[in-house]
Amino acid sequence: MFKSLMIITKKELRRVFTDRRLVITSFILPMLSIALIYSMMGYMIQRSQDDIESHVSRVIGSDVPLAIINMIDDDDSIEFISGDFDKETAQQLILDEEYDYYLYFDPEFEDKLSAFEAGQLPYIEGAYSPKSDQSIDANYKMGSLLEKYRQNVLAERIGDASYLQVYELVTSSIDIPEENQGIDRGIANLVPMLVSIFIFAGAMGIGMDSIAGEKERGTIATMLLTPVDRGVIIGGKVISLSVVALISMISSFVGVLISIPFSANFLSASGAFEMSQLSLGGADFLMFFISMIGLVGMYVTIISVLSMIANSLKEAGAYITPAYMVVMIAGFMNMFGAGTVNEVNYFIPIYNNMINMQQVLLGDGDFGKVMISFATSSVVTLILLSLARNLMHKEKVMFPS
Repeated sequence: MFKSLMIITKKELRRVFTDRRLVITSFILPMLSIALIYSMMGYMIQRSQDDIESHVSRVIGSDVPLAIINMIDDDDSIEFISGDFDKETAQQLILDEEYDYYLYFDPEFEDKLSAFEAGQLPYIEGAYSPKSDQSIDANYKMGSLLEKYRQNVLAERIGDASYLQVYELVTSSIDIPEENQGIDRGIANLVPMLVSIFIFAGAMGIGMDSIAGEKERGTIATMLLTPVDRGVIIGGKVISLSVVALISMISSFVGVLISIPFSANFLSASGAFEMSQLSLGGADFLMFFISMIGLVGMYVTIISVLSMIANSLKEAGAYITPAYMVVMIAGFMNMFGAGTVNEVNYFIPIYNNMINMQQVLLGDGDFGKVMISFATSSVVTLILLSLARNLMHKEKVMFPS
């Protein structure tokens, strides 16, 4: 039986690796496209940030006190244009992106400020365009500047600026032991979702063609006429699909690694992650690999079962798409989930392996929990494999009328 299993596996792998188009579309294009897309995204995001940071905000204002004007003049990132602008005209100028911010003060602002009386507060109006990044940035700048002005006014009223200092807050990050440092948290949150999607996507196209495609073409009937147990046939297909899924995932993941010099500003939480910061040991990589194997087994058998009950590639695609959505939802749940992980989550198929991958990357991997998740995944994989074997023996499924 083992010899027959290897023959089927080799036959499936030979079909994939001798087809140049499959090799290019399954292994090479994902790596190149992901590297290119993420690099371009990182480059464009960095370029946008640089443009905003280098932009001099153009602020127009009416009845602005001299003290505010002087503070604006001291800030090289803001240019002030004084004038008698009515509110409607100023707003239109901002929408037309001729200016970034409109500032209007109560004509009696300084008088009311000097003769302070409860309920008689002077007003300040500010306006910006939510459609413009430069205008939004100008709003942040002016908010910070006016807060500084407010602090100055309060200091003058009290008579001593030191009275405003209620406490001194000093914060610092805790030094994490080197063996528990892991990698950047932003990447640790994102990588498990990417790995999960890469594994499923790598097995999906070839898996559908290997089973539903052969049913549609009628070539699977030839295999079923051979003196080989049908369980061995499906076993060989599952093994070959697992190999293809892993290679495809590695290819895609290499694409992510290639893009890191350009994409770190949006992939990482700090915006400055480099591969030299990777701090993972052999045990961490082993736990990560075990978690990946757990996902591979489930995804390949899910795709095999759904492809088997389909009569064509189009029908298989319709069945597999909802499963793909579940995989993506599990990835997003893990990516944006809370920091504390409930013990029950380690028994939830798919989700548990992604949690373990995240914890490993953060330097908090637990081999016991990894094995619990792997055992859960193995049970699900065996159930699905048994279901696929039973379907393979059903004539109505393999030879639909």
